[in-house]
Amino acid sequence: MLYPPKAITAIALASLASFSSAQTPPAEQSTAFNSSFALTPAQIAAANLSAADVASLNNIVRFDRSQLANGGPNEDDFYTLPPLTRNTTGPLQPGTLLKTQAFTDPSAFVIPPNTALSRILYTTRTYNGTVVPASAFILWPFTPRHVATTAGNQRDGQKQTYFAAKSAGAPVVLWSHGTSGFFASAAPSSHRALWYGDAAPFTLALAGYAVVAPDYAGLGISKTWGDKNNSGANNIPHQYLMSRVSARDGLYALRKLDERFVAMGHSQGGGVAWGVAEVLEEPEGKKEFGDLAPGYRGTIAGSPSTQVFTGWPSIIAPFISLGIGSVFPSFKLADWFTPAGAARVELAAQQLFLGDGAAGLLQEGWNETWYAEAYSKLADAGRRPLRGPMLVLQGTEDIYVPYSVTNASVAATCAASPDSGLEFLVVNGTGHVPTLHATRQIWLGWIQDRFEGKPAATRGNGCKRTELDSFLPVEQYLKVGNAFAQWAGAPEYNYQVPLGP
Repeated sequence: MLYPPKAITAIALASLASFSSAQTPPAEQSTAFNSSFALTPAQIAAANLSAADVASLNNIVRFDRSQLANGGPNEDDFYTLPPLTRNTTGPLQPGTLLKTQAFTDPSAFVIPPNTALSRILYTTRTYNGTVVPASAFILWPFTPRHVATTAGNQRDGQKQTYFAAKSAGAPVVLWSHGTSGFFASAAPSSHRALWYGDAAPFTLALAGYAVVAPDYAGLGISKTWGDKNNSGANNIPHQYLMSRVSARDGLYALRKLDERFVAMGHSQGGGVAWGVAEVLEEPEGKKEFGDLAPGYRGTIAGSPSTQVFTGWPSIIAPFISLGIGSVFPSFKLADWFTPAGAARVELAAQQLFLGDGAAGLLQEGWNETWYAEAYSKLADAGRRPLRGPMLVLQGTEDIYVPYSVTNASVAATCAASPDSGLEFLVVNGTGHVPTLHATRQIWLGWIQDRFEGKPAATRGNGCKRTELDSFLPVEQYLKVGNAFAQWAGAPEYNYQVPLGP
């Protein structure tokens, strides 16, 4: 498979954050970014790009690079793998801690005041079982949340309430992010706002939870070990939307931390969080993560990807095509794409598959090929037993993960696992990421209830569906955020931080 040159791999990070239809003007910004990136004439010709396409993509990449802390994985020494040493007990195992950056200098990030950041390198495994290095961040609260816990009293059979001691650490939320890109620079641990900002990670840390967040294999760390001269290193594919594979990335990252955790994710990460609940219920998963299962308190799956080729398949297909060869080596881009489409995939320019730009780029019937069907069977979340309880959040106006798809997945999963404690919250009038904002107080309360040991309302009583309407007429609400957290930089730019120290 032809991978794009290093200079343009950052396009993937911004592409899904810059969705637009054919009617949306090119991405523009009046303030110059700290990047002089420009597509080469050869790249422009190969992908048959218009002048408007070129202007938009150049600006997207420049913006994208401005969001990378410390220059991103290609420049930040944290992502340099330590020498590989094998112990005498056998080959390297998944879940091995490789490097700990207990204190990550927050000055290059835009995390909230009085939160702290750590990052780790560890090992996980791909779908075919290959052990590979991966990265993750941990966002720490200033004060851990002390949750009242109800536990059985062995002496009198009554229940008592106690508070976790400070030495027990902070309760953990295993956070799984939505689509950030495909290559190393798409790692949330290298993004100034940790990719999701206050939509979830900041909110959770400020509420007193330690947020453990895997980048997923292939993001952050994109190559395995080579020899002493770093030759022979193999690319690590990001096996995009394979929910149970990425779920293991998260579970392996949890080792050595507080045993109490709730899994939560959104979009791609919603499917991954759902996958966590499935992995913990699988016979293999029970054996593999038997040490973690007792501390598991439940899962929140926000706008979850449960059927990979639904929603916006012209965007999904390019991402999947870059990693599907690691699962099915016989796959070729020509199986799904026209020559022009293949050129744009190799350019990693998912922006060019949006709206009318997708016309003539995908082969007719590509999503009915054997590869599409087989990948779906391996990747899709839902329709199988899970370890609950689980809360599913879904907006009715979501254009990326359609309500109808999530509704069907919930129904099928309820039939397969009727007493797992599955709750479906339908949010009328909200879109993809805004559903997280609309339901914030609900999912924060749900998480606290799980840590306090309160039984889920649906546990053992089948599944529950609830609809949520807005307080004011939905037309009065801002649909999508108008800004994104950016690094203010040196002290002379502190006017960009109006609230001050």
